[in-house]
Amino acid sequence: MFREICLIFLAFLLLLAFPTKSFAVTVSITNYPSSISADPFSISVSILGASSGTNYIRVDLYKDGTQNYFGDTYNGSDWYNGSEGKQYYPITIIDSKSTASATLQTRTGVPSISDYDGQGSYKMRVRRYTASGGLGSEDPNNTSVAVTISIPTPTPTPTPTATPQASQSQATATPTIAKTPSPSPTKTTITPSPKPTEDSSIQILAFDTSPTPENKPQTAVLGQSSGNAGFYFILSGALLLVAGLYIFIRKNKFSLKDKIGI
Repeated sequence: MFREICLIFLAFLLLLAFPTKSFAVTVSITNYPSSISADPFSISVSILGASSGTNYIRVDLYKDGTQNYFGDTYNGSDWYNGSEGKQYYPITIIDSKSTASATLQTRTGVPSISDYDGQGSYKMRVRRYTASGGLGSEDPNNTSVAVTISIPTPTPTPTPTATPQASQSQATATPTIAKTPSPSPTKTTITPSPKPTEDSSIQILAFDTSPTPENKPQTAVLGQSSGNAGFYFILSGALLLVAGLYIFIRKNKFSLKDKIGI
């Protein structure tokens, strides 16, 4: 009885001295393009030996011999390349003895010059995050494949030069008030109305010089002059003078006859 107890205790010590080695989780890239452009592309991933639950897959691109990682992973709703593990592509693990597979989208993104130094050979690897969002510590570090990236080297963005601001006195311009010229007074020219010309049809008063009885009043005859007004005026005066002389002679003639009895 004592011997059996000693054997059991010895076996327990051996277990403590030589613990059972746990199996590592295998993460493999089963399908991928050998040449990569700026367009998104698909890869297939398989996971074996991980604990049941939801894991998260991240795809990295890098130059061999460096740790300058770049690339975006599509998580089902958006592209992501940050440090939050639960923001990457989710994959469901049933148990540690089953292989979980997934096909996901990835792309190069917009790497910096320090991460991507031009076209050539690069490495692509897959990293796994556990259900808690931390990196799987039991994953091998050599899960990577060789790829060729054919994207032109990004042109560095020039740093804008600050433009000196104008001083307040220069920036504030004094408004100039334009004077509107006063309208010049308009000279009004008064054109005299033409004097009314004398109507050529002037009524001339004339006396009839035909012999009339002694006591018969002289009849004024109206006539029209067709010439100059002054000429007709003189002519009228002459006619009046002749008529008066004629009347005077006739009167004197009759008076003389009466005196001498003729």
